[in-house]
Amino acid sequence: MYITRVVVLVPGPPSVITRAWSLQQLRGFVAVAEEQHFGRAAARLNMTQPPLTRQIQALERALDVVLFERTGRGARITAAGQVFLDHCHRVLALLDAAPTATRRAADGRTGTLRLAFTAIGAYAILADVLDLVHRHLPDVTVELTELVSPDQFAALSELRIDLGLVRPPIPEGYASLLVHSEDLVLAVPAGHPLAQAGDDAPVALTDVADDYIGYSPEGSRYLHDICAAMIGVDRYAVSQLTSQVPTMLALVRAGLGCALIPRSIMTMGVHGVRYRELAPADAHSVTLHACWSPDSPNPALHRLVDVLARERLGSGAVTHESGGGCEIGHTRPK
Repeated sequence: MYITRVVVLVPGPPSVITRAWSLQQLRGFVAVAEEQHFGRAAARLNMTQPPLTRQIQALERALDVVLFERTGRGARITAAGQVFLDHCHRVLALLDAAPTATRRAADGRTGTLRLAFTAIGAYAILADVLDLVHRHLPDVTVELTELVSPDQFAALSELRIDLGLVRPPIPEGYASLLVHSEDLVLAVPAGHPLAQAGDDAPVALTDVADDYIGYSPEGSRYLHDICAAMIGVDRYAVSQLTSQVPTMLALVRAGLGCALIPRSIMTMGVHGVRYRELAPADAHSVTLHACWSPDSPNPALHRLVDVLARERLGSGAVTHESGGGCEIGHTRPK
C-alpha cells in the first residue's frame, strides 16, 4: 500500500483545522475495537503494545473524544468510538479496493462509454452494440445520444462522445470500422398495386410511377445522395423530403408516395405500409460504421473497438476480413 496518510476535512467553524491521521493509526484503532484488547490488537498488528497505546491516545486528542473505556479485562468502545469505527471501516474498504478499481479502469473494464447513433442506425445495429458491451464490458456504463452523422463527427472531434455509429463518408482524422451493411427495400402504401398479396416479384424502379418520399440532405446526406442517384436527381428533387423515418413511413401510409428504406426499418411494423424487394439491377446496399477519434483517452473505448473488430454483429453485419480478423480503417489529416 503506497498511501500512508489520509487527510480528513472535519466540518465545523473556521477555527477547526484540517486533521491528518495515518493509515497505521486507523488500522490500529480498528484492531483495538475488534479485539477489545490492546495486547491482542498489538499482536494482530505485529507490534508491541506501547506504540499502539500512543497511537490511540493521539487519535483521542485529535478528535477530542474518548474512544475506549479502559477496563481490567481490556478496552470497551464508547458510543463516539463506534461512530468513528463505522467511518473507518468505510474509508479502509475504499482504500483497499482502490488499486484493483484503478487497474480495471486503466484496462477499460470499468468507466463510461458515451455512444452516439443516428435514428435509422438505431434500428440496424444499436441493440447488437449494446449487447456486446453488456457481455464483454459488464461494468462499463453506457451513455446514449441520438445525433445525425455530421453532428457526431463534431462531437467526436471535441471528445464529447467516445464512439459514433455513423453513415459514410468518414472525414479525415477519424478511425472507423464497418459494422453493418443492408439492402434498401421499397416501402409502398398498403393499397398500392405493388402491395397486392401473392406478388413477390422484385420491383424495378422504372416501373414505379408514384412520387418518392426522400431523405433531406440536411438530415441524411448519405441516404439522400444514394436514393437520388438510384431514382434520378430530377425526379427526386420534386419529392417530399423528411429527415425522420417515422415521418417518412407516415407519409407513405397516407398515400403520398413510395420510399426507399434500409431493410432494418421493416422491424417498425408500421400499419398500412408494405415492403417490396428491388430488382437486381436496382439493388443497393447502405453501410453503417463505428467511428471514433484516435486521440480518445478512454480505455473502455479501445477495449470495445477490439471487441467490435473480433465479432460479427448480427446476420446483417459485414466486416473487412484480413488474416482472420477485421480491418480497421484510419484516416489522418494530410
